[in-house]
Amino acid sequence: MSIDEAHNEKQAEARLAVSRHAADLFWEHGVSATSGDDIAAAAGLSTRTIWRYFRTKESCVEPVLAQSADRFIATLNRWPHDLSLADHLAADSISHPLSAGDIKDEVRGLRLATMTAEEPALRTAYLMVHDRMERGFIPVIAERLHLPEDHLTVRLCAAAVTGAFRVIDEDVSRAVIVDGTVVSQAEALALIDRAIREATNGRLGGPVNP
Repeated sequence: MSIDEAHNEKQAEARLAVSRHAADLFWEHGVSATSGDDIAAAAGLSTRTIWRYFRTKESCVEPVLAQSADRFIATLNRWPHDLSLADHLAADSISHPLSAGDIKDEVRGLRLATMTAEEPALRTAYLMVHDRMERGFIPVIAERLHLPEDHLTVRLCAAAVTGAFRVIDEDVSRAVIVDGTVVSQAEALALIDRAIREATNGRLGGPVNP
């Protein structure tokens, strides 16, 4: 690893640590009652460092949300041609289980998703991450549809899949965090599979034809 790569990795870890503190503070005290100074104090950093890492206090949550998005994109990149999405998600959840830290971050993400409806600035950060997710979907979709990445069908499917994923994320988050509903992993994966199939009119979801 080069010096620059080590520096970037260390900075990414620091930003993620700040993001976790921000997500916890927003949930415990509310966004308006949490300042950049509060986030800095919780992270053990100067406020100046916080503003060097992030453009606004609400954007501090992006690394936590992005980590979840990147994890899902990685799952799709491991999707074998001979499996349906439902079968792949079930198998991948076993071969690549979430760590205890991952689960805590997923809970943070669920909490943040429930807050975005009433927090416009927080929703902006939430949607920024979903825009990143959309770009990450494009190579996966292009490869499975045997089309170039800039093809209109690929771009439309990427947008539709991202929208479907966001709807499921928000619905599951409200059910679990607000309503106290128990949603099993199998149920959540089934919802994702259904949403992606319906959003793409069945283009994605099944095995790839040779």
